[in-house]
Amino acid sequence: MKHSHAQRQAILLICFLVFLFFGILSLTFGLDNEKKVSLRYTEKGDIDYKVYLKDNNFFDEQYIEKDNKNITTYITNLIDHIQIDYKYKVNFDKEVNGTTKYKVIAKVEANKTNNENGNYWTKEYDMSKEYSKEINNSKSLSINHSMDVDYGKYNEILNQFKKEMGLSSEGILKVYLKVESSVKRGKIETPIDNNLTLKLPLSQMAIEATIDSKVNNKTNIITKKIKDNNPLYLGLDILAIILFVMSFFALYALLKNHAIYKKYNQYEIELQKILNTYDSIIVNTEEEPKIENYNVIKVESFEELIDAHSEIRMPINYYQTDHSSVFVLLSDKTAWKYVLEKKGSARR
Repeated sequence: MKHSHAQRQAILLICFLVFLFFGILSLTFGLDNEKKVSLRYTEKGDIDYKVYLKDNNFFDEQYIEKDNKNITTYITNLIDHIQIDYKYKVNFDKEVNGTTKYKVIAKVEANKTNNENGNYWTKEYDMSKEYSKEINNSKSLSINHSMDVDYGKYNEILNQFKKEMGLSSEGILKVYLKVESSVKRGKIETPIDNNLTLKLPLSQMAIEATIDSKVNNKTNIITKKIKDNNPLYLGLDILAIILFVMSFFALYALLKNHAIYKKYNQYEIELQKILNTYDSIIVNTEEEPKIENYNVIKVESFEELIDAHSEIRMPINYYQTDHSSVFVLLSDKTAWKYVLEKKGSARR
């Protein structure tokens, strides 16, 4: 079935648009190859302690526990040492790998008095070596560590500082478990760092312990977008390339078909343009007007004929021969003639 030029152009245009649309659609889905992965974990921290007493005539107990409701304040001069038990645990919703490191640190602070902010001096002391634990395909990590604190030693350090500096200062001893972990699950790698701290006043006659555990029942979610290596996405990318190539060839064929049509149908295109544009001033005739007795002026373009028409306001006669279209404008004894040849722009 033979198609007209307009039909071929319409088919090629539709092919170009369809290939281009589905190519863009395939590329959009093909590049959307990221998926969200997440790791949820919950931290729990607790500190237990016992205040061991020196031999004395007042207390029968060897030590006083944290949960002793009868005794919450401890006399400084009776403290022999303090045993601290740290308990720290992290539960993950998936199996992870990694390493956790931890150690116990004592920090002595000489702070300003009378509710003034700031401190005069701070120094840290390592109370233990650094321990390391590997996490291998596990959903949890836990640390249970005990440490004996020589309270009198750090109390003396602060008193010596105050004496030498001649300052009135409020002292604090912070004994904390410093935990630094790095865990990995697939493409997710995250650090988990925390401190479990026990605060003890220094250089006072009596003290009360304060627990600073900020990790109690704290839940975190780490979310990350990663590339999905599903072959479907690669297939969509390849399909998009094929469709873009096909749309290019469809566009090329569309333009080439139009160029060929213009090349071999220039006569019809130009004639149709003239007839459509100037239909109101053109009169169709079946034969050539008799112009033997006229002064004939052959013009090179139809626009020149329109210029002459603008002066005399007469209709343009139009008739066809086997090989051309002839346009004649008559006025008195003058005839303006324009000939459109089928094989080009030659005039006769």
